[in-house]
Parts: sequence; structure tokens; C-alpha cells
Amino acid sequence: MANNKTNNFKIFELEQEFNNPMVASVNERLIEIRKRNIAQQLAAFQGCGHKLEQVKTLSGIEFIDDASSTNPDATWFSLQRMNKPTVWITNISNVSNMSDDLLKAVYEKVKFIIIQGVYNSDVYDLMADLEIPYSVEMNMEDAVRQAFYASEKGYTVLYSPCAEGTAEERGRNFQNAVAQL
Repeated sequence: MANNKTNNFKIFELEQEFNNPMVASVNERLIEIRKRNIAQQLAAFQGCGHKLEQVKTLSGIEFIDDASSTNPDATWFSLQRMNKPTVWITNISNVSNMSDDLLKAVYEKVKFIIIQGVYNSDVYDLMADLEIPYSVEMNMEDAVRQAFYASEKGYTVLYSPCAEGTAEERGRNFQNAVAQL
């Protein structure tokens, strides 16, 4: 009946086997304890750093740290949450990382792209094919400054790398660069 992967204690089997009110009561109590524990854990959850984290609003431009988005699906998810014209700072270095869904989201949401720290002509060619203005900046300070200049009041600057790397370090670099504006 119940499998051992989901019911290690075989409580449901015992309940059916013996039709025992005590077993049913224990089962109900265990479920209630588990619900409370889950609720407490969710209430205490602080979220993961560098995931759609608002850094600063400057001259009506919102800066969002999404350094935890190190793959196309995560970046697509983040772009879907953007409800303002967006300037996207990315570290993408491999065009195979661009899924069709991500390309569609970029085309629909992004007004300007900044490729930070990349030396790959395939990426440049892909960006040119999107017909969205872009620039290439070698360090985060220049990328953030360029994003600020490419934005207007009411825009969002989204740093979502869509490339493997350390989210903590990248996020700190982005936040420090924004603080220097």
C-alpha cells in the first residue's frame, strides 16, 4: 500500500491493519506537528541573497541585483517579473545559454543590454540579431555606469548574469558599483 519512501513509519498501514483509534490519533498529531514546523520554517525564511533584490533607486531608476540567476531559466523568470522598461546587465558568454523563451523575454522586456566581461563574437552577433542596442563593458563599475546612462526615469536596471559563477561575489560587486553612482 504505502511505500517506504513516503511513509517510513508505516502509520497508514498500521491504521488500516488494526483500525485503531490510537494510531489514528498519533497520525493526526504527527501531521499537525509537521504543519507547525513547516509554518515556522517558512516564517523564519530570509530568502536567498542576490535574487531580485532591490539595491537602490536613483533618479527614478531602480537597480535590481539578481546575481543568483546563473542559468537561462532563472534569468527568464526574473525578466518575467520586470514590469518596467529594463536595462539588462549580463555576463553571458555562450549563445547556447540563450533559450528561445529567454530570447523572447529579452526581446519583449529589454530596451538595452550590457554584456559585462565577455570576449565572444557569437554573443555579440546574437545581440545584434535581436536589434536591441547593446554595449560591452569589461568591469562592473563601467557596466553599471553605462546602464544608468542608458536608462530613463521609470526604468529598471537588472543585473542577471545568466552565466555560471559565484552569486555572492558578483552580487557584492554589482551593489558596490551601484553605491558608487
